[in-house]
Amino acid sequence: MFESIRQWRSIKSKTPIIGIDDGGFDRFSTNNEKIPVFGVVMKGAAYVDGIIQNELERDDPQATNVLSDMILDSSHKDQIRAILLQGITIAGFGVIDIHLLWKMTQIPVIVVLRRFPNFEKIHSALEKVFSDSQVRWDSMKRAGEPQEVQIKPRLYLQMAGITLTNAYQLIKKCTAVGTIPEAIRIAHFIGASRYRFLTE
Repeated sequence: MFESIRQWRSIKSKTPIIGIDDGGFDRFSTNNEKIPVFGVVMKGAAYVDGIIQNELERDDPQATNVLSDMILDSSHKDQIRAILLQGITIAGFGVIDIHLLWKMTQIPVIVVLRRFPNFEKIHSALEKVFSDSQVRWDSMKRAGEPQEVQIKPRLYLQMAGITLTNAYQLIKKCTAVGTIPEAIRIAHFIGASRYRFLTE
């Protein structure tokens, strides 16, 4: 059974977290090759403690399970205090159920967004493309409405297993430049550079 949400007494500058992003792919390709996913384990915004990797199908309906397995099978699992994501979709429309991910890993999940999603457009896109569109939409809605925590620059958060106040405090501790935590930025750079290397 997973722990209920509780207030963190303090947020340290070197709290161990993991930032996750995919490796990029050709959205117009009909190739069914798998898409790599990278997790960067960091102590706050200070230094990288490790990098782990898994892979997903495009629009993978099992995205939540794959991320859970990637973390739980890692040697870093016992030290990670939070999972950081940039959005709740990965590898296309692979929807991450953040509350299920929290339940499976017993690690709080924080989603970082720089703009408020157009849910009407997203819902319409899901209905046009996927036979299981309602399942994906329900997973997205379970994340709750993004909460604005900062105006200049704008920043919205969604979270599971952690309070909004603690989530924002942690994000600030894990961010060195702009609004995106370093762990997510580095995961994105790794994925983007790999994709460019393979397509050049």
